[in-house]
Amino acid sequence: MIDFDVLTNLAAREGIERIGVGVVVRDSSGRLLMIRRSPRDVPPGLWEYPGGSREDGEAVPDGAARELAEETGLTGLPLEYARHLDFTNQCGRRMRQFVFTTVVPDGAEIALSPDHDGHQWAHPDALPPTSDGQRTVVEWLTRRLGVPGWRPVGGYLTTIARPSSYGCLLVTDPQGRVLGMRSTINPDVWNFPGGNVEHGETPFTTALREAEEELGLDLAAENPEVIARRRLVAVIHEQAGTEYPVPICGYVFDGGVLTTEQQARIRLDPAEHTEWRFETAHDWRQLMQPARYQRLRQVLRAHRSGTPLYLERPAPADDDFEGVLVLVTDLAGRLLMHRREDLPSMPWPGHWTPVGGWREADESAEETAVREVREEAGIEITGPRALPDPHTGLGLPLTRVLHAVWDGPESDLRLGDEGLAVRMVPLDEVLDLKVPPYLRHYLPMLAEAAGLPFGRTS
Repeated sequence: MIDFDVLTNLAAREGIERIGVGVVVRDSSGRLLMIRRSPRDVPPGLWEYPGGSREDGEAVPDGAARELAEETGLTGLPLEYARHLDFTNQCGRRMRQFVFTTVVPDGAEIALSPDHDGHQWAHPDALPPTSDGQRTVVEWLTRRLGVPGWRPVGGYLTTIARPSSYGCLLVTDPQGRVLGMRSTINPDVWNFPGGNVEHGETPFTTALREAEEELGLDLAAENPEVIARRRLVAVIHEQAGTEYPVPICGYVFDGGVLTTEQQARIRLDPAEHTEWRFETAHDWRQLMQPARYQRLRQVLRAHRSGTPLYLERPAPADDDFEGVLVLVTDLAGRLLMHRREDLPSMPWPGHWTPVGGWREADESAEETAVREVREEAGIEITGPRALPDPHTGLGLPLTRVLHAVWDGPESDLRLGDEGLAVRMVPLDEVLDLKVPPYLRHYLPMLAEAAGLPFGRTS
């Protein structure tokens, strides 16, 4: 659980020259085991809790257990890491002691090493002569133990949810399509370049390492300006599930754009992935499992916003959407319709559809609806209200459907940067146009809301 390699490397960066270990042993009555250095030791006669220097190549917890066994004969005890103590040893070298603690029954038998000639069980407020540093550790530990429910961090960490973490990169091509790689183990899964954080790594260094292993490309060399920014796109917290039964915290970074020439040098690791491709968000919907497609849409929203977003999966009930469909009717009961361009890789090419679009940043569904209508039709709506969620199979994934009534003249309509035309269409004429099938579900609702008859179903 605790990566002491990381902690010792941190100590070295802080100028610590030696690593030590110590164990505060408590009995059932709350007394502490203190042992006295023999006359030939330095300094002679000093009382201390068991401890010493870690040996070369020795794991820190193993060193603590060894020192405890050598100096007291106590073995097989569960040791909980508590804190560290920095001091200068007799040789003038800066030392960091990692302090553990454990509990033994009253009257536990102690077998001293030749380096010590006495021991006692002392109350924390009546310690024998010891160093200022050790006294500070004992007093700190005693105060903490007096707090109901407190336990040393080494033990506390075993009681809490321990999420794994990963780092990955969002990589696009010059057309803005997103890179995905098909998993060798599960061919239904497409991944971003990335993987789980290993000991001593950060999510960002993990993402770069994994990308090089999985793509055969050093993205720091391929896209140096982008990678140097270490731009965080999103942090995603995923609750434990049946597929992966512990929480996961993911960090998505901007991996930049790969040109055609760079793409030609991609070399997959066949043990991990069988193919790669760049696809639009719309086309990835046909290839990805719904949950992974939702994560892709969330990440792309964060990428568009230019500001890192914190995202949760599953998303909260009021945040579980990535796009909106806005059914705008006027006082005559007509529906605002938008003629889409006939382009591949977009939803409903060449169709007439209500206004809609993808969510931006942390917008609410209502804010997204107002913005999309303004951008696509040039008018302002107020008070959009949510309609019942679309039926399964209507082609509206991750979409919130809203209705608003607009009382302005049709002459105010202005086509925005997308599409071919906008106009108001009587409800009974909507199905004469080339429209998506989901409108058969919503037209009766709109007619009822407007107080108009509506009997057409084909």
